[in-house]
Amino acid sequence: MEKNVQATPESPVSGQKAGSHKLKDFLKTIGPAVITVFSWLGAGDIISSAVSGSTYGYALMWILVISFLIRFVIVNTMTRFELMNIKGGSMVEAFASISKIYPIFLGIAALVMGNLTIGYILKGAGQSLGWFLGFGPATMWSGILAVIIVLLLGRSVFAKLESIFKIFLAVLVAVFIALAIYCQPDPAEIVRGTFLFQLPESSGTYDVMLVVLGLVGATAGSLANLFHGINLSEGGVRNPEDMKGQTKSLLFSVVAGAILVLCVWIVGADILRPNGIEVNSLQDIGTALELYLGVVGAKIFYLGVFGALFSAAASSAIGFGKLAIANLNELMPSRKGRYEKFQYDKIYPIVVIGLMATAFIWSLPAMPGQVYMTLFVNSLNVVIVPAIACGVLYVTNSKKFMGENRNNLFENIVLAATTILAIVSVFKTFF
Repeated sequence: MEKNVQATPESPVSGQKAGSHKLKDFLKTIGPAVITVFSWLGAGDIISSAVSGSTYGYALMWILVISFLIRFVIVNTMTRFELMNIKGGSMVEAFASISKIYPIFLGIAALVMGNLTIGYILKGAGQSLGWFLGFGPATMWSGILAVIIVLLLGRSVFAKLESIFKIFLAVLVAVFIALAIYCQPDPAEIVRGTFLFQLPESSGTYDVMLVVLGLVGATAGSLANLFHGINLSEGGVRNPEDMKGQTKSLLFSVVAGAILVLCVWIVGADILRPNGIEVNSLQDIGTALELYLGVVGAKIFYLGVFGALFSAAASSAIGFGKLAIANLNELMPSRKGRYEKFQYDKIYPIVVIGLMATAFIWSLPAMPGQVYMTLFVNSLNVVIVPAIACGVLYVTNSKKFMGENRNNLFENIVLAATTILAIVSVFKTFF
């Protein structure tokens, strides 16, 4: 008679099950980072890098490197706090424990920046859809998209629709990578732009400091970085053991975003700039692609950008809405714990609908152009950076919160330098 073989920890049967569990655990761990990076990618990254490349060549490449380094360090530090702080609370709760000024400031900032951010994203989505279809005013399409997002948000059909749009984004990334390779950029120029720390004289439509701040705001982020903690919590990732996987997935997300931005920058420097094309709208980038890929290339660009912006508008509405409610709960402790998730809160749909409705105002014809608005809103992000960086620096170095899991020297240097850089940049630009 044959004996029944029972699975042991060393047996192939058990190994398959363990592998299956590991795969599920990996997907569960990487999920929040993927969600976060799709809330980052959008018109801000594409426009800021295209304007930088087309106007200043590779001279500002060092800003790109610093910005992505800042993004990784800040979000990774926030992630460690979320997973390893001894009190078990969120970053928003920790900020509120420092001073009640924090939830007031962050709550107001979530509503204001949510309105402006969704505004330029929705405006760009309407323009891209109109150019792709070839008819209808951009304002009409922006209004239709705002209504669709509100009606479908949270429904299963929306998730399927968003998955399709992410495929469009993947195609767009592939097109930019192919174009960047085709351009055969000069590595020496990129190296000089990365390590010489040049700040050229302003030229063209956009002041160099506006471009710099817009680039930092788009890539280093600010309030959007706080979305990651919410995504972790609602994704069920709360164990200290998940930290290593989170760091890897975040690094993957940041590198993926950096590759896209670099490819767009190369297109700006080696296609737009030599052809004398100044980026005043997304259509200018489409025109550049049409020069090399024909009408089909331009259509792919508009479709890909539309997909990215549609997803970004929805994720921004969700993220800023949840962030506003999280800070409201800190100001009104009686509300804390009343709802299992932020989207179950009765105020949540009101906040999201309010953000979408007020954001549509920026799509009206009399409002500023989409490119200028993108750069300006991203530059405003830098104003918020010092408050967040100081808060993160304090709580992640506090033994009361972190015990022995406090920041290392490199992280503290980056956070401190980020705060100083943001303050100096804001003062130089606005004062």
